[in-house]
Amino acid sequence: MTRLSTNWRTHYPLSLLRETPEAGVRARPCDGAKKRGKAAALSMRSISLLLMLALTFALVSRAHAQQSVTTAPTTQPAAQPGAKVQRPTIEIKPANCVTDQCHASVKQYKKLHGPVNVNACDACHTPVSAEKHTFKLTREKDKLCGFCHQIDTTGAKVVHKPLERGECLSCHNPHGGADQTYFRGKTMGETCNTCHQSVTGDKKNIHGPVAAGACGVCHQSHTSELPKLLVKQGRELCISCHQELDQQLATMQFKHKPVEGDCLVCHDSHASNHLHITRAEPLALCTTECHTDVRKAVQDAKYKHSAVTQDNACANCHTPHGGDLATLMKDKPVKICLTCHDKEVKDPQGKVIASVALITDPKLSMHGPLREGSCGGCHNVHGSDVSRLLAKPYPTGFYESFNVEKYDLCFACHDKQLVLKPQADGLTGFRNGQENLHFAHVNKDKRGRSCRACHSTHASTQPQHVRESVPYGNWELPINFKKTETGGSCSPGCHQAMGYDRKQAVMNETDGAAAPKETLP
Repeated sequence: MTRLSTNWRTHYPLSLLRETPEAGVRARPCDGAKKRGKAAALSMRSISLLLMLALTFALVSRAHAQQSVTTAPTTQPAAQPGAKVQRPTIEIKPANCVTDQCHASVKQYKKLHGPVNVNACDACHTPVSAEKHTFKLTREKDKLCGFCHQIDTTGAKVVHKPLERGECLSCHNPHGGADQTYFRGKTMGETCNTCHQSVTGDKKNIHGPVAAGACGVCHQSHTSELPKLLVKQGRELCISCHQELDQQLATMQFKHKPVEGDCLVCHDSHASNHLHITRAEPLALCTTECHTDVRKAVQDAKYKHSAVTQDNACANCHTPHGGDLATLMKDKPVKICLTCHDKEVKDPQGKVIASVALITDPKLSMHGPLREGSCGGCHNVHGSDVSRLLAKPYPTGFYESFNVEKYDLCFACHDKQLVLKPQADGLTGFRNGQENLHFAHVNKDKRGRSCRACHSTHASTQPQHVRESVPYGNWELPINFKKTETGGSCSPGCHQAMGYDRKQAVMNETDGAAAPKETLP
């Protein structure tokens, strides 16, 4: 606690008051001496008048003789503006220390230190030699300021080192400053930076209070009960300014754990080379100490997701503080993905990935995961060893020799018996009588049709997201699927028209079936 003593105020004005009687006080002589007092007073007045006349005549005569005017012994030598002034060799009254020619800078501050303001230079300085015009401090340097500015450090857990050493003048100007703090710098920050240069260094993003030189927003100047002279600690300190964020977090269902604890887990309190004054770029920040599994997935993945590795990285999809969606997603996963995939994009290898904007059409038949709003049902969004960031293997060609492991992605949801049993036995509606048509199409040693030959992986105008056409090299091979109440038919480019019926098997002619050359799309 700082308390301003009135020591100099009481000491200095009283020294002036000694030269004149106190206002309102009169000496009353005793009644017996009244006449003698009056006579003596008249006599003294006459003598004084004669002496004054004699002195005046002598001074005028001397002035004419010397043809110059001497300076009164309590003021500084007169000089022309701009001229160099000789050091005085006589005693100068404190009221005359500061002139246009001498010590002018002492009073050139917006706010003047109290003693300076009332010309009480002798509150801090005392003459050593009038002839040499030298002075010394009235007290030891480490005790000078404390004579008036008494700061109680008793019991304080942390004391600012300059104060502890009595080095008040390393921070404060004894004559004045821009405000009542009398800091040596233009701001508190400029003053602090004379010692704490490393706080900002050459970093390009500066915390607002630091940039404004307002160190006092977070730190006490002299003493504190908290480390680093903080005014508050941890999250409590941050939300004293970031109140709007605190109010928003109070309404959010999911909160990032560091936000509930210490903001400095993610942010630097002073400056950073990263956006939002974070301690590192987003991916390193999120995955070095916390989400290490994600970092491993990203680093080890054969196929990288640019949304995770570039620009805002994790913050492209996640909100860093809190939200109403699980895993702190900024929005529903499908909507987030469509911020990029509503148009064609190129992967890091330069391959064009088609737009999936069609999934926003509610009239289409959606693949199950998309109906639930999740792209993560099929894709590893952080990175994968499978092309197109797929979570598991999935054939990319129109024709595919059968191996059940090639369809691991599909069988993560669908029953693999669909392609292992020749007879449907209630497994699927895609059957001709009891003949399992999934088995008939897929389970072939050389020219089995992959799932994508008939089904759109995202959405379609047909039930069961059956395609209208499928890319076959440069050709959009038509499917021409028609649904009936108990079955359906198709007349694609890969074979002649065929039908199926679940109740009464259809006899199809297979002779002369078209067989397009195997070509990867």
